[in-house]
Amino acid sequence: MATELPVGQRPTRYAPRSVRTLAYEEVGGWTVKRYSVSALRELPPAEVHAFARDAVRRSLPAPHDEGPAHAFSVVHEDEDGVYAVVGWWSVNRLILHTRTWLADWTGLRRPTEAPAHATACVWELAAIGRERDAWVEHVVQNDPPDYARYLAAGIDGAY
Repeated sequence: MATELPVGQRPTRYAPRSVRTLAYEEVGGWTVKRYSVSALRELPPAEVHAFARDAVRRSLPAPHDEGPAHAFSVVHEDEDGVYAVVGWWSVNRLILHTRTWLADWTGLRRPTEAPAHATACVWELAAIGRERDAWVEHVVQNDPPDYARYLAAGIDGAY
């Protein structure tokens, strides 16, 4: 990152940030729900979304052979750069796997995995928390799962 500080070291004051649900996409056999977080504006620009798509492509394994494969990404732009959390649900639909990526504003085409096992910040957790609740409500607790309602469940506001 531009600050040269390890993740979680840069002094940051909490203030609500824009958290939005974006249209889902199909990527390599996965259905990927997309979220954005911004400290700078309501919605990040195209180059930030391209960074998130690159992080998704770098993260996701081959899709499951048994049933649909679902994942999500949370892209977050801040003064010092961009972060992307990519999560995907296991074939048994109960375990979440994640990878987190970051880049400063000059390195958006060169994502780096987050150091020190960093997963997510408090703003990204707003989207991840909604993702968990929607997954449980519409997929885990339903037989058969209602993937359409899961994909429609989102979060929009300042958190």
